[in-house]
Amino acid sequence: MLRPEVALRIGARLSGRGIRAVLADEGQVLARSTGEGARAPGSVVRELSGLAPAPVRSVTFDISDPLLDAARRDADPVSVLRVLPRPAHTAALAGHPSPTLRSFVAHRAAVRGGHDLFGTALAPLDLPAAVEAAHGARELGLGAVAVIATGAVGAAGHERAVAEAVLEAVPELRVCLSHEVGGVGLLMRETAAVFNAVLLPAAGRLVDRCRRAAGSLPCWFATSDGGRVSAERLRALPVLGLEAKWAMTLLGAAALHGHHTAAIVARSDEVCTIGEVRDGLPQVAADLPGSLGVRLAAPQPVLTLVGRETFAAHRSRWLPGSPEIPAVFTDGDEDPATVGAACCPPTAWLDIVVHADTTDDMRRRQRDTEERARGMLALSGAAPGSERIAESTATALSYVRAGTYRLRVRATARAAT
Repeated sequence: MLRPEVALRIGARLSGRGIRAVLADEGQVLARSTGEGARAPGSVVRELSGLAPAPVRSVTFDISDPLLDAARRDADPVSVLRVLPRPAHTAALAGHPSPTLRSFVAHRAAVRGGHDLFGTALAPLDLPAAVEAAHGARELGLGAVAVIATGAVGAAGHERAVAEAVLEAVPELRVCLSHEVGGVGLLMRETAAVFNAVLLPAAGRLVDRCRRAAGSLPCWFATSDGGRVSAERLRALPVLGLEAKWAMTLLGAAALHGHHTAAIVARSDEVCTIGEVRDGLPQVAADLPGSLGVRLAAPQPVLTLVGRETFAAHRSRWLPGSPEIPAVFTDGDEDPATVGAACCPPTAWLDIVVHADTTDDMRRRQRDTEERARGMLALSGAAPGSERIAESTATALSYVRAGTYRLRVRATARAAT
């Protein structure tokens, strides 16, 4: 039986050449469909729309599996351009410590520039050298460059200036900027920017395919923080969707069992994957290693992997003991990720560094960041007036001068009708 105010949405998950999808009203599944082949997404969406007892409001696609496949199998290498106040003294410092990340980089250069965490320029920006590096990347046949500047999370001017100069000089080269994802660490921002650059072609093809399949329906894309973004945003920042499958799995499992807060245990043949949903959102964190084994600045689900036998023998060790956090068990055949995609809300995540001389100044900056996050929700189809701050923390950074804080804000809202 449908709720009085029905909100029918389609959630779909692409995997290989196949698609699995559901028609759902919140956590209530009304119909399921699967398909194989290039035309399957459109056929599945049309089938579910035809079965709907009321108008379908939107369709949300989880494309994390094909994005990961693209990164592992057929990704084209890219260029990395660091903007630093001084060059690295050794080859090891000039590169990235992760062999996985290095395998995606065919050209690397560094130019003078960058800021400190407080927005003070550490060196004049050498734009001619940046343009020269871009020409060098293009001569190697590369199609994209990832630009990473020190201090860009607090002062992105040098990254933007490099992007403008490079696109003017080499317009066929695509540019990805590290500050667009956020995060404090240069290496983790570099990882996110490189993956964005690597995945741009695959993301473009997948987004276009899904938009054609959606037809006239509003089309959204699941993200790793348990929310959704527009086609344009995922096309530009595909790294946001790399771990969406697990975020949607946690969200969908909780919704299927009618819980807004729960511990989720996803069981496969040999492993239990454990995560949590709190107040309708999966528990996530930044700076975690994802499926590709490299730490990312983008938020993703906090997961614990345990062997099934070990979990069965010591269940209380892995699950919360509070009755307020019930345990939900799900198996692979249920595919709760499609349900999570159908009911995932608009979300926004900001991870920035600010300087505040007083406590009042810090709180003002925190409120400003919260308002910025609320504003971002409108781009993901939030219902006006439904925005709320799910998480807002200000952490003092002890390794720099006093008054420096890392602000993390997570916002969510109901989807607009």
